[in-house]
Amino acid sequence: MTKKGSKERSLKDQNTTSLITILVVNIAIFAVALKTDQLVAADYQEMLKHWQALIPAGLGAVLIGVINGLLDIQTKARLVFWRWHDPLPGCRAFSYYLHRDARIDIGTLKTNVGPFPTTSSEQNALWYKLYKSVEDDPGVLQVHRMFLLTRDYAGIAFMLLMVFGGIGVVTMQTYKTALVFAAALLAQFVLSAIAARNYGVRFVNTVLALKATSRRPI
Repeated sequence: MTKKGSKERSLKDQNTTSLITILVVNIAIFAVALKTDQLVAADYQEMLKHWQALIPAGLGAVLIGVINGLLDIQTKARLVFWRWHDPLPGCRAFSYYLHRDARIDIGTLKTNVGPFPTTSSEQNALWYKLYKSVEDDPGVLQVHRMFLLTRDYAGIAFMLLMVFGGIGVVTMQTYKTALVFAAALLAQFVLSAIAARNYGVRFVNTVLALKATSRRPI
């Protein structure tokens, strides 16, 4: 998939509040772990109020924008799909994901779009062309938004793991707390990446399924 301009920005704007909440929760947990050397028996409710007061909505939106901008689309895709070359899901839309979704009538899709491309760049280009023709479909909008949310979450979780995890190992009072905290950050990244991967595949295949039911060729 390639850059989607204003449509993607609009969907990402809808995710800003959720990402701010994720960031604030992580900061609060990090602060508690540093201050009390514990992760379980802590007053997180009070800490969250404190951090939410320090990071108002406007500043939070700017902060999320800056953090998200530190990783480009290609890097986020690598973190989510764990592939270095051609990590975008559209690059394997016709050679791999297409055959793993029972909703897609492959014969009808081929009739509508013509021979399926084989190279990664051609697959991504054709998939993006198909996407643009159905981008306003409610089902596509919903799964696209969830893909962007979980993909950005995975990117933020990775950076938190690198920064907070590294700082924690050096500054936390005991190695046990530091290791548990780092393990929790790692689990957060892995789970968000897996969720983003699943939504990404669903996004790709939802577009293909819609085009397979269309009566009009591309």
